[in-house]
Amino acid sequence: MNINISSIVNNPVVSSIIYLMISCIMLYLSKYMFDKFAIFKPEAQVKASNHTATLAFCGYMFGIVAILVGAFVGPTAKSFKADLVMYIAYALAGIVLMTLSGFITRKIMLNRFDNSKELLQDKNIGTAAVYFGFYVAHGLIIAACVNGEIGGILSSVFYYFLSVCFMFIFLRIYDFITPYSIHKELEEDNYAAGIALAGNIIAIGIILMKATLGDVEGWKNSLITYFVDLSAIILMLPTVRYILGNFIVKAININKEIQQNNVAAGLIEFTCIICFALLVFFMVDFTVAI
Repeated sequence: MNINISSIVNNPVVSSIIYLMISCIMLYLSKYMFDKFAIFKPEAQVKASNHTATLAFCGYMFGIVAILVGAFVGPTAKSFKADLVMYIAYALAGIVLMTLSGFITRKIMLNRFDNSKELLQDKNIGTAAVYFGFYVAHGLIIAACVNGEIGGILSSVFYYFLSVCFMFIFLRIYDFITPYSIHKELEEDNYAAGIALAGNIIAIGIILMKATLGDVEGWKNSLITYFVDLSAIILMLPTVRYILGNFIVKAININKEIQQNNVAAGLIEFTCIICFALLVFFMVDFTVAI
């Protein structure tokens, strides 16, 4: 009796099971990497009923799943075996970059206070929300990077670091345009400020994901497309705060309410900025101007 292995693995049901099994292994590996390099272990914090640290870990897991989806939906290879190898390679690269994102968040993005103290001792929801936002945003960015449209692990790493630089710039601009110091408010347990910032971080992650995605031939054209998309869209983001303050919640001063730790105001900004970013993601395309 001859068994055709090729026909078996090419069966949609079998191939789906194989991908799911590999993805579960990737999730386990990503959890191992988190335990190895993050500032806390999730199980210990769950046992201690520390919902703040757990919230940060939940953002990490959302980001990891986004990366796995990004690696999966990228261009297919000529054979199932080559396609599976490509998926594993991009998923592994994405997990490494996501692990790096935790270090970047702690040492560069939120380097003005003790992150470990805020998450583990003070159980600061605001800081946890920002961590959640950074992990989700980095997951979306890495998902676009490992999607394989522009080509190669090298380009994935390049666009990741480019996007991280833009995220850092955005964080500094956000800190400048708000009438309060983000780091100071976070350190003083202002939950509203943390929630609002988390929404903005996820929104910029969505925008950076849009700028990174695309099927463009060559480095030069892909970079032009990236900068045109990104620059045009980021210039539109300040309009959200204007619309938010003058039309949606015009009866209150949203910045003042957030500074006074009004969590409801933080949730409003969190929701509105992400909704706007989603509209931009699906509706706006400036690349036709190239």
